[in-house]
Amino acid sequence: MVQKYQSPVKVYKYPSELILVAYERRFPNCPLTPIFVNKFNISECHSEDGATQVMECRCTVDVEVPRLLKKEWSTCILSRRTL
Repeated sequence: MVQKYQSPVKVYKYPSELILVAYERRFPNCPLTPIFVNKFNISECHSEDGATQVMECRCTVDVEVPRLLKKEWSTCILSRRTL
């Protein structure tokens, strides 16, 4: 006979909402990912019952661009300045 698998139920000490708020306050930007520089909250909406939360954020990202693209970008800027 085949046994039915029953997954273990995890019981956490704190509710997940509280953990998410604490994590967001403690790590607004993560030093382990240097590409992600900063985060700015633009707007925040909560539902009436508090079940859902919608946040609109703007992030600053430091992306490593290949040398050829940097060279092309700098020539475009120089050509605009000369016009």
